[in-house]
Amino acid sequence: MKNLLIIAVFLFISLRTIAQFKFLSNNTSNEYNAKIFVADCSDGHCEGKATIILYDKISEEEIQTFHSADLDFSLTNKQDARIGWLDLGKYQSPLIFGDFNFDGVEDLAVRNGNNGAYSSPSYDVYLSGKNRTFVLDKSLTQLASENLGMFLVDRKLKQISTEQKSGCCFHKTTSYIMDSKKGLVEVSSVIEDSSIGDEVTVITQKMIGGKKQKTVQKFKAKDYYAEQ
Repeated sequence: MKNLLIIAVFLFISLRTIAQFKFLSNNTSNEYNAKIFVADCSDGHCEGKATIILYDKISEEEIQTFHSADLDFSLTNKQDARIGWLDLGKYQSPLIFGDFNFDGVEDLAVRNGNNGAYSSPSYDVYLSGKNRTFVLDKSLTQLASENLGMFLVDRKLKQISTEQKSGCCFHKTTSYIMDSKKGLVEVSSVIEDSSIGDEVTVITQKMIGGKKQKTVQKFKAKDYYAEQ
């Protein structure tokens, strides 16, 4: 009876492994390659529970395993998920590598569904720590899960920014820095509101000398958007 139970468990695990669709993500990072196993792919679209295994690009040493509740990405017309081990393009991969905290080391964002504003992509964000171990960062994950998709990274200013909107006429950009002691700190925001008449109200807030300074400007909509 015990042997039969072991065999049943083995078959169950084997069937689950076979049922998974397999991909390579080797073009998104300077340091790492990845193998991706995702639950479902149909009609050129993949989604569902997934496992991501990260490897060193040179030594091929296994670095770390990640999990996503809903790894969502699309395939091209020429890609068939059934053949196995498809190589995903740089901008096709559900993994985003970048230096998110500006410490000179690559970090990782893993797609985790479409939980952002207006059902936009959401991500779990991991920062690279000691011994090349990635650690989930709650504040960056929140930014990448509650706004319009993944935050943007400005290497020159060493800032990250998020985008928000409400309908057609309200748009907000918020910029942050990563402070070594305080963590994520908002440094500026710009609101563009064209909901009233033919005017655009631009509200800018900046932290200067530890104090928030606010300016309000109004423009004719046709002139303002002509300059964008």
